[in-house]
Amino acid sequence: MLASISERRLNKLVDPSTNDGLPAFLTGNEDATDSGFMIVQYTAAALVNDLATRAHPASVYSVPTSANAEDHVSMGANEARHVLDMCGDLAHVIALELYTAAQALDYRRDMLNAARALAKQGDWALIAARISNPPAAEHPSRAQFEREVSELMRALADSDDFHPGERIAALHAQIRQHIRFMAADRAMDGDVRTITRLVAERALSA
Repeated sequence: MLASISERRLNKLVDPSTNDGLPAFLTGNEDATDSGFMIVQYTAAALVNDLATRAHPASVYSVPTSANAEDHVSMGANEARHVLDMCGDLAHVIALELYTAAQALDYRRDMLNAARALAKQGDWALIAARISNPPAAEHPSRAQFEREVSELMRALADSDDFHPGERIAALHAQIRQHIRFMAADRAMDGDVRTITRLVAERALSA
């Protein structure tokens, strides 16, 4: 269940219908040829599925021992061994989420700071032009749309530069010491090995 929760958070970051304006699969993909972090979610999903198939409790299949004197055996040692092995895969799923979240945080920071820079120019139309599917000029909701964009512009212009909290910033910086931002598709196996190693060694801390 912990791995499933982590994978669902990861999935939310790569899905453009749930990631609040971040690019699909966390890549620019201007020519529609990049897969971005799609394969990271695939990997996490496969690990969650594997964990689910291994989660059958050993205790439900008892084999009597000691000439049937011990007629119900917990098989607790087997279960402990299973859980220990499964914790390694849980760590891998969490590592994949951290890897994805670092990419998402870079995009979110750059997008908000770019929007703030536009807002400081004082022209609400510059902000409106970057909003997908705005109401047409003759649409009844156009006036409300323009008011809301103007309010957004003022809020952005008055805000400080976006930055994460101190602990998140420290954790993000540690990840970026080992794994660079992925501006375009590249082989990700090295990145995945690095982030899983960092988590396994408890090398990341905030």
